[in-house]
Amino acid sequence: MKASILMSLLFCNFLLHAQKTKKNPEPPEEFINIKLAKFPIADFPKKSIPVSDIRIAQIVRDSVNVGYALKGMDNYVVNLKITKPLTDFLQDHIYRMYKDDFKKDGIKMLWVLKDLRMGEKTAFMEYSYARFNMDGYISGDGVFFRKACSLDTVYVNESGGDVSKWHGDDIEKAFGVFSKRLLLFAKDTLANNSAQKTVEEIIGQSYQNISHPILKDAVYNEGAYANFEEFLQNKPTIQNYESVIVDKRTIKFTKINSNGFVDTINIWGLCKSGEVYKYYEESLIPIEKQGTGFIISDFIKNSNRRNRNVAFFSLMGGIAGGVVGGAAVGLAVNAAKNKLMLVKSIPYINKPAKQPVASCIDMRTGEFSF
Repeated sequence: MKASILMSLLFCNFLLHAQKTKKNPEPPEEFINIKLAKFPIADFPKKSIPVSDIRIAQIVRDSVNVGYALKGMDNYVVNLKITKPLTDFLQDHIYRMYKDDFKKDGIKMLWVLKDLRMGEKTAFMEYSYARFNMDGYISGDGVFFRKACSLDTVYVNESGGDVSKWHGDDIEKAFGVFSKRLLLFAKDTLANNSAQKTVEEIIGQSYQNISHPILKDAVYNEGAYANFEEFLQNKPTIQNYESVIVDKRTIKFTKINSNGFVDTINIWGLCKSGEVYKYYEESLIPIEKQGTGFIISDFIKNSNRRNRNVAFFSLMGGIAGGVVGGAAVGLAVNAAKNKLMLVKSIPYINKPAKQPVASCIDMRTGEFSF
């Protein structure tokens, strides 16, 4: 009797999912192009050490789709895109900003852009977000460089109007802040005895720092990840675990300890049937690789989406000995769509109304980012 009731619930969940899909067919992909000012105004601080050139290199997770805008009360998703090669896009703008200030015998700068993400959400107010993570190097001879400083920040704009136009302004603002910060440390950096590296060595080391096994391996190993590092290494150490569906929307995980008692365990996420999920606020959120990172599967068009196990789990009621019943997975996914997970890891953005909507994994921390 219990089994038939369970299967009925699972089948109803599948029907609800199917009805929702039929009622809301997938729209064609829409996007907003990130634009930069044609005539930016920028200069170096007075009495700063002269500069002869600035070169930029980028190792961002995705150099085309740099984020998402969620429009209106129904959170309609629009891609934020760079429409030309990102390095050229940024390098051209740097020269527009600084070429008139370059001096022939000045130092040379190398900017390594490690993260560039844009975001928007609109409802009663509109917010735009821009994340920058850059390392700055300087050189006297243009061959060997020393690291001088870093910038890792998020800019937030708030308005009652269209905020899409501010993304280009934020890039320009970040470049201005970064160049001034580099110049503050320039003389001391040139005078110290820290290790020097060529551009090729710097870029190679930067790539090595993001070449995690989970991004390179062809197969994801099955099991639950005790922490984010296990996920990065594609080495889940928790194999014998059970799931408990508490109230249809809440999933907990348990394991029998050495004394034969059942312990509740905390996991970062898990891999089942070749697909990966992050465990977040007692729900399982499907994620999948995109570029050199992982994105929430709900942000990928169905035609391109890899993780399609929602209907499978719903029909089968989960996999024996495995993760969770299908209803819990399906409800977790729907809850993610309706509730919208927020990025809570930015300390100076603590009001939920102002926090960005999560769309991807921060590959440095394992937290959700935008």
